[in-house]
Amino acid sequence: MEIRSVERPPRELVEGFRSVSTSTVSDILDRMGLDCVVSGIEAVKRGFKMVGPAVTIKEVSGVAGTYTIEDFKMGKVIDMAQSGDVLVFDNAGHDISTWGGMASTAAKIKGIEGVLVDGGSRDADEVVELDFPVFSRWITPKGARSRIKMIEMNGTVKCGGICVHAGDIVMADRTGILIIPKDRAEEVLEIAKKTEETEKHFTDQLKQGKTFEQMYRKTGQV
Repeated sequence: MEIRSVERPPRELVEGFRSVSTSTVSDILDRMGLDCVVSGIEAVKRGFKMVGPAVTIKEVSGVAGTYTIEDFKMGKVIDMAQSGDVLVFDNAGHDISTWGGMASTAAKIKGIEGVLVDGGSRDADEVVELDFPVFSRWITPKGARSRIKMIEMNGTVKCGGICVHAGDIVMADRTGILIIPKDRAEEVLEIAKKTEETEKHFTDQLKQGKTFEQMYRKTGQV
């Protein structure tokens, strides 16, 4: 597996996205002309949330016996990741489990923020009990052993139809999953905070008797 370096955004920038919603950020990315909404991937447990810089892993898959056990370098991936990272696996949507309970235990102990898999995960009950955020396209018992080979770490991958570069910010909540380009993240966060202030004012005015139409005309917010 080829391993590249990753330049992570400042921690305070990443943490700032915890105070805003995916809906707000998605609207801002739309206005910027950026397609960043991940499709077809969901949380193993409703309510999982995560925000963190992407550590990307590209995989290839085949039938059982195609690869060796040594080709599946999950231990290396977890060792190379840092506390707060989100591991993003590109397995081209195959219904084979990249991620499971033991990996979740190791990742949680290390402080890894969560996992996003365009492919499968398993041990769903164990993942839920651990309360470790895992988002995957499939939940399947079909194991990675001799079926998956990891070929690159911290290159550019595709996840849910969106290109992900190492160091991009992954943001996921009950509403959806976003990939925020690292070179636009500071700008996005600044606008998002202002937008949510306006939306709070909108809501407060509704509670005080203003109509939706009145506030929409005044703020342009929905």
